[in-house]
Amino acid sequence: MIERSGTLGEPEKAEEVNPYEVQSTAKDLKIREMPGVKNEKKLILHSKFVWGESEVFTARIDPEDNLIATGCSDGLIKIFDINLSKSLRSVFACIGEPIPITGLRWRPSTQINNTKNILVSCSADGNISYWHATTGKLIHRITEAGNQVLGIDFRSDGELLASGGKDYKVRVYDDDTKSLSVVFNGAEWQYTGHSNRVFAVKFLNDNPNMLISGGWDNTIQIWDIREGKSVGSIYGASISGDSLDYSKGTILTGSYRNKDQLQLWDLGERKLIETLDWGSNFDSAFIYGAQFSKNDGQYIIAGCVGNNQVRVFDRTQRNKAAFSIEGSSKGIYTVDFANNLSLIHI
Repeated sequence: MIERSGTLGEPEKAEEVNPYEVQSTAKDLKIREMPGVKNEKKLILHSKFVWGESEVFTARIDPEDNLIATGCSDGLIKIFDINLSKSLRSVFACIGEPIPITGLRWRPSTQINNTKNILVSCSADGNISYWHATTGKLIHRITEAGNQVLGIDFRSDGELLASGGKDYKVRVYDDDTKSLSVVFNGAEWQYTGHSNRVFAVKFLNDNPNMLISGGWDNTIQIWDIREGKSVGSIYGASISGDSLDYSKGTILTGSYRNKDQLQLWDLGERKLIETLDWGSNFDSAFIYGAQFSKNDGQYIIAGCVGNNQVRVFDRTQRNKAAFSIEGSSKGIYTVDFANNLSLIHI
């Protein structure tokens, strides 16, 4: 079940609200403004989509903010039309038994790759699958034999796709040929790398040759495609989902633990900037999803299991929590900001 649950918008003027919208996986949500923050925007429930009891592990809004794709615990990918508030289609993305969908990304549409509505999924059976979202047609499939692919990300030009997974490696594919461009291996005695599962990979939008990754080994690895190796690391974040993001020299991490869950790091200095204050029930907020707002980086959203809450933080208000979304009977495994519209999915 998915809900579009709220909207962050402009302040009230003559009793009018231009909200910032949210989509969610929960019933009976409650939206609460946090004390001590002067909110310039409002957060309101917009609408709901309901389909069953399967968990939503990953979700992404398309670059034009028209469609939303969700990946579920039962191996289904469901596509929804945001404007019409209805389901368009479902596809079973697995070969054989149902396997959870662990990541989704829309391929950026460029002059070279100008076909729109190309959705890429990854799953715990080691497959990376390309779909035409509006028809449900499978276009291509990459298989990482013996691996569980747990996270993917496109470079902003759509020419490279990165993956991370169970085998501690980060792979970078040429999207045109679907062939491996570089493999960043796990840690060895003479090389820096991951020493446990990799759950998140992220290309830096201001440096096309760099990407970062995180997982269970408590490190953020910083990779340089030109050198084919890690050129640095930051210790301190334990990542178990799509909770790694980057904006203007700052890394955001959401950790699955009972303290110091949401943190900002300086990429250049390789050090902690700040640990954000979750507020009440912080010791039961185990974060699976975290993200900067895409259009301006002003907001941070994070969702968790444990207390099954979402927090929206305002970076112009000293990174304080501005809104809390509560009342979900299930954990929040995924969050996503729209690209241009005032829309959030949880």
